[in-house]
Amino acid sequence: MKKISNIFILSAVALMGLSLAACSEDDYNTNPYSKSGVNLLAFGPSPNTRSQQIRITGTNMQSVDKVIFAGGTIERAGKVINLTGAEVERANFNSSDNENIYVTIPEETVPGNIRLIAGNDTIISEGTLTFEEPIEVTSVSPIEGLNAGDEISIKGDYVYNIAEVIFTSGVSGAPVAAEDFTYVSRKEIRLLVPLAAESGTITVNDGADWEEDYKDPVTINTASVSGITASADFGQQIQITGSNLHTVESVIFPGGVSAEFNVSADHKTITATVPAETKSGVINLVLYSGASLTTDELSVPTLAVTNVSKEKDLKVGDTVVLTGENLDRITSITMPGHGEMTSSEYTISGNTLTFTVPEDMTDGSMVLTQNSFISVTLKFIMHTDSPEQTIWAGEFVCSGWGGNQDLAWGGFDWTTVAANSKVSFYFKKNNPGAWGCISLRHGNSWGNLPAPIPGQYDLDEDEGVLGVIFTQEVLDDIIANGGLVMTGDNYTLTKVTIPAPVTEVTIWQGSEDLSDGHQPYIGTDGGIEFSENDVKAGQTVKFYFTTPGAEWWFQVFEGHWDKVLGMYGEWKGENPEHAAQVAAEGCISLKLTQDMIDAALKQQWWGGIFVVQGNITLTKVTVAN
Repeated sequence: MKKISNIFILSAVALMGLSLAACSEDDYNTNPYSKSGVNLLAFGPSPNTRSQQIRITGTNMQSVDKVIFAGGTIERAGKVINLTGAEVERANFNSSDNENIYVTIPEETVPGNIRLIAGNDTIISEGTLTFEEPIEVTSVSPIEGLNAGDEISIKGDYVYNIAEVIFTSGVSGAPVAAEDFTYVSRKEIRLLVPLAAESGTITVNDGADWEEDYKDPVTINTASVSGITASADFGQQIQITGSNLHTVESVIFPGGVSAEFNVSADHKTITATVPAETKSGVINLVLYSGASLTTDELSVPTLAVTNVSKEKDLKVGDTVVLTGENLDRITSITMPGHGEMTSSEYTISGNTLTFTVPEDMTDGSMVLTQNSFISVTLKFIMHTDSPEQTIWAGEFVCSGWGGNQDLAWGGFDWTTVAANSKVSFYFKKNNPGAWGCISLRHGNSWGNLPAPIPGQYDLDEDEGVLGVIFTQEVLDDIIANGGLVMTGDNYTLTKVTIPAPVTEVTIWQGSEDLSDGHQPYIGTDGGIEFSENDVKAGQTVKFYFTTPGAEWWFQVFEGHWDKVLGMYGEWKGENPEHAAQVAAEGCISLKLTQDMIDAALKQQWWGGIFVVQGNITLTKVTVAN
């Protein structure tokens, strides 16, 4: 492998008339002659004349084996640069020492960089050698109907002094350097139209201070797209057809994903592989000029959900069935409150996905992910067992950010709301399907409430309930600023509720020692009685007790001994700290579900609600909402 050495700038005062030849990537040194290795510092004079002497100065010049000038009069295939026509071996140097080389410029030289060859190292000048003969351009041909890669001819006199031909391009011009010309002579140069070229003016320069626009503009055919593979799977190849597609620099799939591609020899077909991370949509073709083209839409297999068996009033243990398309493409499922589901927590069969509502699921969004660009979001609302207290009801139509002030200025006493409780706003959209939002503001200034209350809540559903947790900080702010104002757009407010105050009703009180084998019923057929009408789903039955000390235990069955509803105490290996806390509080709470009540009330020889047993002394039973 050749090593490209760095060079640095030498003070122009030290080499008046010479062209600086610095390259980048090396730290500047105030004493350039202190650097090791071969360093090309400057050359000159430039502009110069062929067959005249040029001085090249630097360090360790005695190690230079040859000097290579740009160019050569020979034709070169395609864009292969052949510099052998302008080489000068050390034996042909006019003179040299450790800091200077004097050499005659070959007739074959064209404007460009100077290269020093020292062993396996190549040192390339940053400055360009130019020539002082006056350039005259008389013709450029052809100038119409060109394609990138076509060869054009520039004729005149001293045109071999042209250092660069610049085509119009949206990037910043499309230059072709003299070293890339396909043919060079005094009267004619030939070069290939670059990939970034666009129709417009051609500019030529000598690499120094002369520049000229050719009088007639050139017309260059740009790329076009005529077709695309309509649909494909991820990892499959697609074809894009058109013309001049060799001027495409990058292929960008939907989502901004770049892909490798090949262009056919006739420049009419691009073949690319559909990336794993993309989505359906148009493909963007970015040209070397900076312009871009779009294809027709490509369709890839896309996850979709067309039906959900149940979205609201969900309970733990409920079975939910999703119907849709490409459900087998799902890579992850995230449940609100539960996090990412494992593969054992759901089943995909054909066009259905089935899952059971987990215990820790909360209100919120379930996200089905196919890849980083394809996902489906579903909103679920859990069943609430907590009774609500309505604090406002009516029909407030909010359109264009009007405000409802009924909950401000004394309309409701916000000091009665418990911190960290949920306030529920029942709404329906005035214009279903359109965007809408609810905004909660101060009663006095209509200013924003403190975090975590955002400026607005976008309404994803046409009808539903917006539940907002009011922290103590939020409540304090509302109380200090005159209450709450409802505003926003495109909804009608029908009701506002807060959790109802907790009520606890004692249904039995006494002293029932269970350690002697008593197993009292709590229900309608004797024992500790209360009516089945006294309990409903969402309520909590509380058992107050005293314990005999260590190794206490207590359990609750439904009234037929078929199902254990709760097991408590250290005897079952329960967390000792939790068991000790329960014992210290002297109360066990059992939250009722409808399944519990249905099982307890069924008739099987006898009626009943619950049976309790253990080694505790039961002192009170209550029902709390």
